[in-house]
Amino acid sequence: MKSRHHVRTSMLVPGLACALLAASPCAGQESTALYPASELGRMSRVYGPNLQGLWDEDFLPHVTPDERRRAGAVSLRLPLVGIRRSPLEFYSDAEGHDVYLPISSVKFVDDMSVAFAHYERRGCDKGVVSDYVAALRMQGDRIGGSPLEALGIPDDALEDHYVDDVSQKLLKSTIFFIAVHEYAHVMYQHRGYSDITAEQAQQQETAADLYALEVMRRIAVPPIGLAYLFLIMSRLERSPGDFDSPEEYEDYLQQEATHPVSSLRLTKVADALEANTEAFARTQPDPSSARSSLEWLVPQLRQIADTLDDRQIRRLLAERGRTADVAALRTACTR
Repeated sequence: MKSRHHVRTSMLVPGLACALLAASPCAGQESTALYPASELGRMSRVYGPNLQGLWDEDFLPHVTPDERRRAGAVSLRLPLVGIRRSPLEFYSDAEGHDVYLPISSVKFVDDMSVAFAHYERRGCDKGVVSDYVAALRMQGDRIGGSPLEALGIPDDALEDHYVDDVSQKLLKSTIFFIAVHEYAHVMYQHRGYSDITAEQAQQQETAADLYALEVMRRIAVPPIGLAYLFLIMSRLERSPGDFDSPEEYEDYLQQEATHPVSSLRLTKVADALEANTEAFARTQPDPSSARSSLEWLVPQLRQIADTLDDRQIRRLLAERGRTADVAALRTACTR
């Protein structure tokens, strides 16, 4: 796989709080098992300048004076791995005024973007990619190698212009959304979930999501990666549909969860996108194409939202992750 030396071209070019993998009944896969330290060190040198540029040049100039005053001086931190060592783990420290984008999690988003783009290009079932993500949570250490290795993505996948272009756009829009979402947690001085109710937790996440979308609307960056981000989240993080009662879910939030995903949260995101489609598309070279992408995105988010509270569907998806044939994943899109 060729290196992604150009992860950050300007976010204005058309087309990047979430410790997203919480503890679960199964051990789950650690990011250090997916990527050796040497690979993370190399990717830190590739991603680091690009992520800092995204923060300093693409995001902060679009923060209003009032927002900057409320947030204070927020620093971007780029550790190799997150504190939970989870594959998808982004977070913030409201008191310390820090936002953390671990390199291992950026790499995971990058790999997932390549996998989705490759599967789409080949006309393969993208559900296999989400089954792989569920298997990471349910089967843990049985899943060997990096995501691209586990999914049989060839080393030359990025030589295909379509795969390179689409995966870049997914990566950039997703990481931008995540970074601004985490900034919002600091700006709003959000509290930890051990101190608040499930309803308050959802309110905090929705507020951070909507702020990230507002900033992206200001600079007309279509958040095209959100369907894939929330799909991955829904397979990694437990949701209300995984529990037998609201009380059990409340206990989970207060003891284990970090950035809970729910149908209400996704519905609010879908509503905001639907209401601002023209604003997101207005500066794109092909506004009609950008509108079409967003019009596709909205129902995708609503479809994911519909599954989150459905216990039968959630248990079926968990079982698919628990029973996924690891060897078969490698050959699912080889034609």
